[in-house]
Amino acid sequence: MTTRGRARLSVLCAIIVLVLAGRVAAQQSPPPISIKELTVEGNRRVQEAVILGRVQSKLGGPFNPALLSEDLRAIFGLGFFDDVRMRVEDFEGGVRVVFVVSERPFVRDIDFTGNKKLTTNTLQEKVDLKLGSVYNPVDVQRAREKLKEYYEEEGYFEAQITPEVEKFADGDVRVAFVINEGRRITIEQVVIEGNEGLSARDIKTVMVVQEREYFILRGTVQRQKLEEDIDRILALYNDHGFIQARVESHDIAVDRERARVIITIRVVEGPRYHVDQITVTGVTLLPESEIRRQLKFKKGDVFSRTALRESVNGIADLYSTIGRASADITPRTEQVPADAKVNIVLEIVEGPVVYVERINISGNLRSEDKILRREIPMIEGDLFTLQKLTRARQRLINLGYFDMVNVTTVPGSDKTKIVVNVEVTEKPTGIFSIGGGYSSADSFVGTIDLTQRNFLGKGYEASIRIRAGALTQQGIISFTDPWFLDRPLSAGVDVYSTTRVFQDYSYSSTGAAVRLSHPFEEYWRWHLGYRISRDNIGHVADTVVSPDLLEQKGDHITSVISTTISRDSRDNIQSPSRGGQAGITVDVAGLGGDFKFIKTVASASYFKPIWFGHILSGRVEGGYAFGWGSDARVPIFERFYLGGPNSLRGWKFRQVSPVDETGFAVGGTTEVLANAEYHIPLPFGLRLAGFFDVGNVYAQGKVFDPSKLRSDVGAGVRWLSPFGPIRLDYGVKLDRHPTEDLGAFQFSVGSAF
Repeated sequence: MTTRGRARLSVLCAIIVLVLAGRVAAQQSPPPISIKELTVEGNRRVQEAVILGRVQSKLGGPFNPALLSEDLRAIFGLGFFDDVRMRVEDFEGGVRVVFVVSERPFVRDIDFTGNKKLTTNTLQEKVDLKLGSVYNPVDVQRAREKLKEYYEEEGYFEAQITPEVEKFADGDVRVAFVINEGRRITIEQVVIEGNEGLSARDIKTVMVVQEREYFILRGTVQRQKLEEDIDRILALYNDHGFIQARVESHDIAVDRERARVIITIRVVEGPRYHVDQITVTGVTLLPESEIRRQLKFKKGDVFSRTALRESVNGIADLYSTIGRASADITPRTEQVPADAKVNIVLEIVEGPVVYVERINISGNLRSEDKILRREIPMIEGDLFTLQKLTRARQRLINLGYFDMVNVTTVPGSDKTKIVVNVEVTEKPTGIFSIGGGYSSADSFVGTIDLTQRNFLGKGYEASIRIRAGALTQQGIISFTDPWFLDRPLSAGVDVYSTTRVFQDYSYSSTGAAVRLSHPFEEYWRWHLGYRISRDNIGHVADTVVSPDLLEQKGDHITSVISTTISRDSRDNIQSPSRGGQAGITVDVAGLGGDFKFIKTVASASYFKPIWFGHILSGRVEGGYAFGWGSDARVPIFERFYLGGPNSLRGWKFRQVSPVDETGFAVGGTTEVLANAEYHIPLPFGLRLAGFFDVGNVYAQGKVFDPSKLRSDVGAGVRWLSPFGPIRLDYGVKLDRHPTEDLGAFQFSVGSAF
C-alpha cells in the first residue's frame, strides 16, 4: 500500500470513530428541564392572570433562562411594580418558576391644604393624578408643576406648592399638596426698550401678557405666555422688515411690598430691509405673469415674512387649479446687508399631475357613506384640485347634518396620488317641538314641528308643520328626496293649507305642489315645479268697496307652472359670510284654473368678509307680473307687497303697496328692492347688524320712478340659534309721511336674504 493509500485509510477510520462517538454521546446526554409550575408571589391587587398573561414561557415547556429574562421585563413593563424577581425551585421532575413582585402603592387619597383663593375642585381638575392610580413620584411632581403653572396664570406668582406623601399601614399612600398661595401679583408696567422702528404700543398689541385689562383690572404674570410673546414680537418685527431683530432679554422685577411687577423687554432691531430683486424659477406650465400676480409684495416694499408665506400659498393654490397639487414652492432670501435689501428667489418644482387615490370617510355613524360621497365633487381616479376640496367641505356643511366637517389630504402611494380624508361629527337632524313664538308679520303663533332632515340616514327630508295663531293658520306636509333614483335630481312633494287674516279680509289656500331640481355647472341649479290650489278670499269687511277685492271674492282655482334658474355659492346657507346667491323665477298660470298670468322675480345677494369677522352683504331684487288672455288680471294674492322683516324693515308686513281710488291696498305688479347690511360678530353666536333698505311697489300701468322709492335705516341683533338665525330689528323710515309711524320692530327666524 502506498503512502497516499495509508493516509486515506487513516482519515476514513477517524471519521467512523467520530460518528460512533457522537452517537454514544447523544444517547448519554440528559433530557431538557421542563417547567412544571408557573406562579406569582407578592401580588395583592393585581390578579395573577394579568401578570402571567405577559409571560411567554409556557407550562410544560423547556426551562429557558433567556426567555424568562424577557418575561421579567414584560411584567415590570406593566407599571404596577417597584421590583420583579424570579425564583426557581425543583418540582416533580422539573422546576417551579416563581415570579416575586413588589407592588407599587396605590393613591388612596388626594388632598389640598392652604388653598383659599382657588377651590379644591378646580385644583383637582388641573392635575392628572387620580384616586386609585398607581403611585409614581414622577406623576406627583408633574402635578405640582401643573398646579404651579395654573396659579401663575391666575396671578399668584409667589405661590409655593409642596407635595407630601403619607403611607398607610397597608402600603398605600395619601398625597397632599401643601399650598402657600401668597398674594396675587399683577403687572404694573410693560417696558419696551431699544425700539425705534416700531412703537411700544404696536409691540404690546401683539402680546398676550398685558399690563392692564380694560380700565382698572391689572394683567397677571404668566411665564409661559410671556415666552410665547417673545416669538410674537419677533414675528411682528419680521413682518416690518427687521429680519435681524432679536429680543436680547426680558426681565421680571417684582415689587413684593406692592405685589406688582415690571416687565422689561429689550429688543435689538437692526436695519429695516426692503425687497429688491424678485426671481421666479422653474415655471413652464403657467405664464410667469400669473405667478407674479399671486405675490403680496413688489420691489421696494418693506420685507414681510407673512407676505412671503401668503405668496407661496397663493402660488400653490394656483398650481392646484391645474391639478398640480404636489407643486413645491421653495422661497429663498438673500440678504444684502450693505444696502439693507433682500433678494427673493422662488424656486418652483411643478411636479406631476395629481390624482385622487382614495377618499376615506369617518364619523358618519348614522348617515350612509353614499350621501356624503355624492356631495364630494370628485371620485377615486379624478384629477385633484384644491377648489374641489374646498367645494366638498362647503357642500357637506350645507347639508346641515354635521356639527363638524374636516376635509384634509395626505400623500398617496406616490407623488402622482393623494388621499382625501373626510371626518365628520353628526348632529341631531330630527326636530320635534311644540311651542309658540312671535313674528312681526304673524303676531303670536303656536307651532308643532316634526322634521327629519336625514330620514333613515339616506338624506331624505320629511316634515310636518302646523302653525296656529290669531292672524294665521298653516299646515304643511313635505317630503323631498335630494337624489331621486340615485341621481343628482331633487324631487319633492308638498301638501298644504294656509289661512291668513288681514285687516279687511281673509285669504285661505289649500293645495299641493311637486318639485324637481338638478344642478349644472358649478353652483348652478334649475328648478321646475307645478302647484294647484283652491284659493278663497272671504270675510270681506262691510266698509270695503274696492272693486278689485270684491271681484275676486270667493273661491278660485290657481294652476301654476314654475321655473327657476339659480346660482348659490354661499359658504353657509344658515349664516353666510362669503359668496352669493342669484336667481330668476318665472311663474306661468293658465294651464287650467281661473287665472292667466305670468310673474317674474329676479334677485341677487352677495356676502363679503371685511375685517375682524365683520361682514358686508347686500341684495337687489326686481319683480314684474302681468295677466294674459281674455282675463288679463293678476289675482290680489299673487301681487307684490313690501314691508316686514325680509324687505323694507321700517314698515310692517305688506304696508308698502299701491292703493286704489278707495284707499285699499291692492298690491302691485312691479317691485324693486335693495338691501344692505353690515354685521359685527359678538360672543355666543350673536351679531350686531346695521342695515339700509330701499324699494317700492308700483301698480299696473305705472313705470319705475326713482323719485318715489321708500327707504329706511336701522339696526338689529342676530343670534344663530339651534333652530336657525333669529333676528330682531328696528327700522326707521327716512321718508316718513306725516301720517306714518316713525318705524317698526321686526322679529323673525331665518336670514333676511
